[in-house]
Amino acid sequence: MPVASPFASVEDGCPTLVFSGVEAVFAAPGGQLMQQRFLDAAGTVRFEDLQPVSAFPVVPGRRWGPGWWWSATTGRHVVHGSVAMRLQLMLLDRDPDVTGLAGRPVRLVWRDQSEGRVRSWVPQLFVRYTDGTGLLADCPARPGAGGVRARRAAEVVEAACAAVGWAYGAWCRRSR
Repeated sequence: MPVASPFASVEDGCPTLVFSGVEAVFAAPGGQLMQQRFLDAAGTVRFEDLQPVSAFPVVPGRRWGPGWWWSATTGRHVVHGSVAMRLQLMLLDRDPDVTGLAGRPVRLVWRDQSEGRVRSWVPQLFVRYTDGTGLLADCPARPGAGGVRARRAAEVVEAACAAVGWAYGAWCRRSR
Protein backbone atom coordinates (compact mmCIF):
# COMPACT_ATOMS: atom_id res chain seq x y z
CA MET A 1 0.00 0.00 0.00
CA PRO A 2 1.53 3.38 -0.93
CA VAL A 3 2.23 5.69 1.96
CA ALA A 4 1.55 9.41 1.65
CA SER A 5 4.30 11.84 2.46
CA PRO A 6 4.61 13.32 5.95
CA PHE A 7 6.23 16.35 4.27
CA ALA A 8 3.80 18.98 3.02
CA SER A 9 6.20 21.23 1.17
CA VAL A 10 9.81 22.15 0.73
CA GLU A 11 11.00 25.52 2.02
CA ASP A 12 14.61 26.69 1.57
CA GLY A 13 15.59 23.20 0.40
CA CYS A 14 14.30 21.53 3.59
CA PRO A 15 11.08 19.53 3.73
CA THR A 16 8.41 21.03 5.97
CA LEU A 17 7.04 18.33 8.22
CA VAL A 18 3.33 17.81 8.76
CA PHE A 19 1.74 14.59 9.85
CA SER A 20 -0.11 12.56 7.25
CA GLY A 21 0.16 9.09 5.85
CA VAL A 22 2.34 7.44 8.45
CA GLU A 23 1.59 3.73 8.78
CA ALA A 24 2.12 1.45 11.78
CA VAL A 25 3.44 -2.08 11.31
CA PHE A 26 3.19 -4.40 14.31
CA ALA A 27 3.06 -8.09 15.16
CA ALA A 28 -0.46 -9.21 16.03
CA PRO A 29 -0.82 -11.62 18.98
CA GLY A 30 -0.59 -14.59 16.57
CA GLY A 31 2.70 -13.27 15.19
CA GLN A 32 1.29 -12.09 11.85
CA LEU A 33 2.51 -8.64 10.78
CA MET A 34 -0.29 -6.09 10.48
CA GLN A 35 -0.19 -2.64 8.88
CA GLN A 36 -2.63 0.22 9.34
CA ARG A 37 -2.70 3.99 9.56
CA PHE A 38 -0.88 5.16 12.67
CA LEU A 39 -3.82 7.44 13.51
CA ASP A 40 -6.08 4.37 13.71
CA ALA A 41 -3.58 2.03 15.37
CA ALA A 42 -2.72 4.50 18.14
CA GLY A 43 -6.33 4.46 19.31
CA THR A 44 -7.01 0.73 19.05
CA VAL A 45 -3.79 -1.28 19.36
CA ARG A 46 -2.35 -2.10 22.79
CA PHE A 47 1.31 -1.77 21.81
CA GLU A 48 2.36 -2.48 25.39
CA ASP A 49 1.10 -6.07 24.97
CA LEU A 50 2.90 -6.81 21.70
CA GLN A 51 6.12 -8.62 20.94
CA PRO A 52 8.95 -6.73 19.22
CA VAL A 53 8.41 -6.12 15.53
CA SER A 54 12.17 -6.51 15.00
CA ALA A 55 15.08 -7.74 17.08
CA PHE A 56 17.83 -5.59 18.51
CA PRO A 57 21.05 -6.15 16.60
CA VAL A 58 23.92 -8.06 18.17
CA VAL A 59 27.14 -6.27 17.29
CA PRO A 60 30.30 -8.38 17.56
CA GLY A 61 32.98 -6.75 19.67
CA ARG A 62 30.62 -4.70 21.79
CA ARG A 63 30.68 -5.26 25.53
CA TRP A 64 26.91 -5.02 25.73
CA GLY A 65 24.14 -6.77 23.84
CA PRO A 66 20.37 -7.08 23.94
CA GLY A 67 18.74 -8.40 27.07
CA TRP A 68 15.55 -8.55 29.13
CA TRP A 69 14.36 -6.42 32.05
CA TRP A 70 11.84 -7.97 34.45
CA SER A 71 9.19 -5.29 34.82
CA ALA A 72 7.15 -5.00 38.01
CA THR A 73 4.75 -2.78 36.04
CA THR A 74 3.94 -5.38 33.41
CA GLY A 75 4.68 -8.59 35.33
CA ARG A 76 6.82 -9.86 32.44
CA HIS A 77 10.12 -9.30 30.69
CA VAL A 78 10.67 -6.29 28.42
CA VAL A 79 13.39 -6.53 25.78
CA HIS A 80 16.11 -3.87 25.68
CA GLY A 81 19.04 -3.30 23.38
CA SER A 82 21.47 -1.19 25.37
CA VAL A 83 22.57 -0.05 28.80
CA ALA A 84 20.89 3.32 28.18
CA MET A 85 17.61 1.61 27.33
CA ARG A 86 17.79 -0.69 30.34
CA LEU A 87 18.32 2.34 32.58
CA GLN A 88 15.24 4.02 31.10
CA LEU A 89 13.20 0.85 31.65
CA MET A 90 14.34 0.77 35.28
CA LEU A 91 13.27 4.39 35.81
CA LEU A 92 9.96 3.99 33.97
CA ASP A 93 9.19 0.82 35.94
CA ARG A 94 9.23 2.91 39.14
CA ASP A 95 6.93 5.62 37.76
CA PRO A 96 3.39 5.19 39.19
CA ASP A 97 1.89 6.83 36.07
CA VAL A 98 3.28 4.09 33.79
CA THR A 99 0.93 1.15 33.17
CA GLY A 100 2.65 -0.57 30.25
CA LEU A 101 6.09 -1.00 28.68
CA ALA A 102 7.25 -2.70 25.50
CA GLY A 103 10.46 -2.85 23.49
CA ARG A 104 10.21 -2.18 19.74
CA PRO A 105 6.51 -3.09 19.30
CA VAL A 106 5.86 -0.88 16.25
CA ARG A 107 7.55 0.17 13.01
CA LEU A 108 6.47 3.48 11.50
CA VAL A 109 6.52 3.66 7.69
CA TRP A 110 6.21 6.75 5.47
CA ARG A 111 7.28 8.15 2.10
CA ASP A 112 10.16 10.64 2.23
CA GLN A 113 9.09 13.33 -0.24
CA SER A 114 12.60 14.73 -0.65
CA GLU A 115 13.92 11.39 -1.93
CA GLY A 116 10.70 9.72 -3.04
CA ARG A 117 11.63 6.62 -1.04
CA VAL A 118 9.67 4.71 1.53
CA ARG A 119 11.35 5.02 4.93
CA SER A 120 10.75 3.29 8.23
CA TRP A 121 11.84 3.57 11.85
CA VAL A 122 11.37 1.33 14.87
CA PRO A 123 11.34 3.35 18.11
CA GLN A 124 13.05 1.40 20.87
CA LEU A 125 10.47 1.86 23.63
CA PHE A 126 6.74 2.20 24.00
CA VAL A 127 5.29 3.48 27.27
CA ARG A 128 1.59 3.62 28.21
CA TYR A 129 0.46 6.03 30.91
CA THR A 130 -2.52 5.86 33.28
CA ASP A 131 -4.38 8.51 31.25
CA GLY A 132 -4.16 6.27 28.16
CA THR A 133 -1.57 8.35 26.33
CA GLY A 134 1.61 6.84 24.99
CA LEU A 135 5.25 7.64 24.51
CA LEU A 136 7.57 6.35 21.81
CA ALA A 137 11.25 6.73 22.66
CA ASP A 138 14.71 6.01 21.38
CA CYS A 139 17.80 5.56 23.54
CA PRO A 140 20.78 6.44 21.33
CA ALA A 141 24.26 5.77 22.67
CA ARG A 142 25.26 9.40 22.14
CA PRO A 143 23.72 12.62 20.81
CA GLY A 144 23.67 12.59 17.03
CA ALA A 145 23.91 8.81 16.75
CA GLY A 146 22.37 7.58 13.50
CA GLY A 147 23.11 10.80 11.60
CA VAL A 148 20.70 12.48 9.21
CA ARG A 149 18.51 9.39 8.83
CA ALA A 150 17.89 9.24 12.59
CA ARG A 151 17.16 12.98 12.78
CA ARG A 152 14.64 12.78 9.93
CA ALA A 153 13.01 9.73 11.48
CA ALA A 154 12.79 11.49 14.85
CA GLU A 155 10.96 14.40 13.18
CA VAL A 156 8.42 12.05 11.58
CA VAL A 157 7.90 9.99 14.76
CA GLU A 158 7.51 13.14 16.85
CA ALA A 159 4.92 14.55 14.42
CA ALA A 160 3.03 11.24 14.34
CA CYS A 161 2.98 11.08 18.14
CA ALA A 162 1.84 14.70 18.45
CA ALA A 163 -1.04 14.02 16.03
CA VAL A 164 -2.46 11.39 18.39
CA GLY A 165 -1.68 13.18 21.67
CA TRP A 166 1.40 11.13 22.49
CA ALA A 167 4.99 12.15 23.07
CA TYR A 168 8.30 11.18 21.52
CA GLY A 169 11.68 11.33 23.21
CA ALA A 170 15.31 10.53 22.52
CA TRP A 171 17.09 9.77 25.78
CA CYS A 172 20.87 9.64 25.56
CA ARG A 173 23.20 8.10 28.06
CA ARG A 174 25.33 10.84 29.52
CA SER A 175 29.05 10.52 29.11
CA ARG A 176 31.17 10.31 32.23
